[in-house]
Amino acid sequence: MNTVRERNDDVNVSTPAATDVAPGGPGSPAPPERRPRRRLLQESWLVTGGTFLTFILVFVVYSIWLGDRFASAEPRLLDAHQNVPVILLGMAATVGLIARQFDLSIASMATLAAYLTIGLSSKEGLPFFLVLLIVAAVAVLGGAANAFLVVRVKINAFIATLGTGGVFLGISEVYSGGTTFSPADLGRALPSWFSGPGSLGSFQGRPPAIVTWLIFAALLAGVGLWIAGRVSESSTRTRVAAGGAWLVLSAVLVVGLSGAVSDVPWTVILLLAVATLLSLLLGHTLFGRYMYATGSNEKAARLAGVDVERKQIMAFVMSAALAALAGVMLAANQGSAAANVGGGFLLPAFAAAFLSTVMLSAGRFHIWGTVLGGAFLAWVSQGLIVGGVPFTWTSIINGVVLIAAVALSSILRHRTGAA
Repeated sequence: MNTVRERNDDVNVSTPAATDVAPGGPGSPAPPERRPRRRLLQESWLVTGGTFLTFILVFVVYSIWLGDRFASAEPRLLDAHQNVPVILLGMAATVGLIARQFDLSIASMATLAAYLTIGLSSKEGLPFFLVLLIVAAVAVLGGAANAFLVVRVKINAFIATLGTGGVFLGISEVYSGGTTFSPADLGRALPSWFSGPGSLGSFQGRPPAIVTWLIFAALLAGVGLWIAGRVSESSTRTRVAAGGAWLVLSAVLVVGLSGAVSDVPWTVILLLAVATLLSLLLGHTLFGRYMYATGSNEKAARLAGVDVERKQIMAFVMSAALAALAGVMLAANQGSAAANVGGGFLLPAFAAAFLSTVMLSAGRFHIWGTVLGGAFLAWVSQGLIVGGVPFTWTSIINGVVLIAAVALSSILRHRTGAA
């Protein structure tokens, strides 16, 4: 009996296959298979690139509609700077979703981290390096608590993380007495490199231009390598066309953004660094392959020898750590911590995470898709606001985008699964 090796992300499973028999008899050649027209939607370039092209199209439409009010680089960089905590929370959600776990406590963890960052430094007077270590330890403990409840006690992840989220939020309220923490009121200023004019948390805090250009060049090279990997088994014509498209895109970006690259703030640089490290960890290591295998098919992953429980535990801990980093960046950006400051970021964070499944991907969660999804959400909302739509519509936009992303992801998963 022949066997066909079916690929389920990173876990291979052997299943029986019937022997091919031509319609004309055992000795007749089989006619060439005709692909139905509906399978056009399963072409990789259309599935993985269509949503990204839609993103570019929306940006172009806004630029034509609103002119320099939207197309200017500095306001869009400001949007990215202000949404760094949201995108970091989106990464936290993405890591959990890769392992098929929902962590609804990430917004509360961000709030707690913001309060601890301000309070331990300005109220308690602890050295800032020690403050960051304590925040990291709290994040690890919070993630471990989530993992214990879900992985060991077997409580549903929605219920468990909803409960721990309430605990994290309650701890921040008890510690702050329900008040806003501000260094000016607490008597000690935050480190000048961390918050304030020209600092890490300020839009005016920018690295030397050479650093930004090197990072920009590395990102372009990474895109080139990604494209090369996608078309490595394609025809020569396709590879040449893809290489030419990459060269044209690189030239356009270098010329068009030459005046804006030096204006990129430290916060965006930090975001790109975290995204790069996470992408390498999850996309190019055995740990990442096992994480995807765990989320794709837990039973098959177990049969393949993957320690599923450990990967789920690591997913919760990593999610909590990223959420805490988002809270630290909130403290740096705002210079204060307010009650449930991260609560409003939960919806856009999950919307960005689910957008990753249709942004340069066919139904698969990934980090760079979350970054692009977060930027897409920020710029779509901001473009409508610039165009005269009230700010109060932002939550509606985020909700609609989340529903659309989940629906499209489900369609793509169904179609590619049926291929």
